[in-house]
Amino acid sequence: MYVIKLQGDVEKRTGIYYEYDAESTPLGEGGMGRVFKGFKVVERTGERTPVAIKAIYDNIPERVVERARREANIQLDNDNLIRMFGFVETISNIEGTGKSKVHYHVVMELLVGVTLENVINGITSDQTGMQIPFAAEIYSQYIQNRYATVVRIMKPILSGLMALHDNGFIHRDIDPSNIMLTIDGKIKLIDFGICKQIVSLGSLDKALTATGVFMGKVNYAAPELVLGDVKSQNYTTDIYALGVLLFQLCTGHLPFSGTDQEILSANLRKPLPLKEIQNNDYKRIIRKATEKEQAKRYASVAELRVDLERISTNGGKNSFGWTKIAVIGGAVVVAIATTVLIYVKHLPDDQPIEDKTIIAQQPTCEEIYSEALSLLGQTDSIQLQIRGKEMLKALVEDSLYAPAQQRYYVVLLNSKSPEEVKRGFSELEKIASSDTLNAEVLFECGLTLSKSNKVFNVPTVRQSFLGIKPDLTKANEYLYSAMRLDDSDYKSVYWAFNNLMEMKLDGSLPSNGDNKIVELYRLFENRILNHDDNTAEIYKKAIISDKETLKAWGLIN
Repeated sequence: MYVIKLQGDVEKRTGIYYEYDAESTPLGEGGMGRVFKGFKVVERTGERTPVAIKAIYDNIPERVVERARREANIQLDNDNLIRMFGFVETISNIEGTGKSKVHYHVVMELLVGVTLENVINGITSDQTGMQIPFAAEIYSQYIQNRYATVVRIMKPILSGLMALHDNGFIHRDIDPSNIMLTIDGKIKLIDFGICKQIVSLGSLDKALTATGVFMGKVNYAAPELVLGDVKSQNYTTDIYALGVLLFQLCTGHLPFSGTDQEILSANLRKPLPLKEIQNNDYKRIIRKATEKEQAKRYASVAELRVDLERISTNGGKNSFGWTKIAVIGGAVVVAIATTVLIYVKHLPDDQPIEDKTIIAQQPTCEEIYSEALSLLGQTDSIQLQIRGKEMLKALVEDSLYAPAQQRYYVVLLNSKSPEEVKRGFSELEKIASSDTLNAEVLFECGLTLSKSNKVFNVPTVRQSFLGIKPDLTKANEYLYSAMRLDDSDYKSVYWAFNNLMEMKLDGSLPSNGDNKIVELYRLFENRILNHDDNTAEIYKKAIISDKETLKAWGLIN
């Protein structure tokens, strides 16, 4: 037995310490270190509470140590998240050298249970062989009625992930091996080792996760993870992994197979084989969650959860408020329980008609959305455009289909009513804050701003650039509009300049692009001189290296 006592400054102040036997059998072992059973000890009373202690490997790179430190600091109190207690450093002397060595430890909640990965494979006992009754119950339900059990499994996972997202973190490593079913009947999301905080990407995030470096599990990796595109990783990155997990739970296997490289390539380019999903509701949810384009996925875990809860409320049936389809006079008329909207879809002229009401297949939200867009495109008929707009409005108000929100608010931007324009812009500002605003909407906002005479708040929408990888040509249209509205707006100038620099590097710069790069550079230099705030200082330093690049390209002297 070799008991190690852990007590840093925080522990000394609170009168506690942690201890574990370094010669005991580890509970587990991973890329960062080994996990041991230990105890939290209250010095005054001697009270001992079991904990898990991850002993970080010696001589591990500093960036890995920082990841461990960050993991330990994600201390959220949620029933569906593992509880983290702290990061403790200890120092030991190296015998005979007069030198010392620092050791790092992550202290966390001790979970007794089994991973979801094991449960779906029929293993319901922990590593010691102890049966976990809750896991056995879930597995029994799962093999009897897979689709019905999926919601029960997923809801606590979503609850935990929502808490993580609400506090500004993305997990980036969601898979069944990081989900625990515990002996006290809880389902918990674990392992925050590669969590990332959603902030304007600072030097720490860049250092811990370098661009172009893949992190996570290959089978659950969203395209932006595959590419190592740190700036584009956001809450929708976790949603993609949830979609893959849903597919796995519904089918009993992963969507893609092969070598790691083949699977990563499939995640980039191939849609999931959704024909294997028998339930249409699950199929729709998985399709939306695993869209390759981030802006097309669920904008939040809450949205995904709402759709899943509709399935559970209605026994797994199609359950989005639709009632009957009546065939009347050659048209299909769909009544919607929660709105006064009438959805009309004409049948072919040669199709026989029966003058009676029949029960038919219910239209999906995608179908209604598609029909709405078709009606909006009827530029020669104001009446049809109004009908399309009302269809979008109904989908938005009933929260039935998230993509309709974005489209509806873009429609409002082009309204003749100033109040509707303001509402559309205000709602798009909210979407912008969620890191999901796409290039098309940025473009629409830019056009609206250019007509507005400074009615709207420019910086809020512009912030969306921090979390997305937009179509640079369209995005610049937005930035140019913002620049025209505010003579002191140096940020939009610099972002437009950098967009063109990226286009030059990847060979997509238009023929007059070099002149535009120089023009924007000079404009930035001029505007930045009039600012001395902290943010401006950061931009001033950045422009120095850019100037050297431009000289190397021969664009300036």
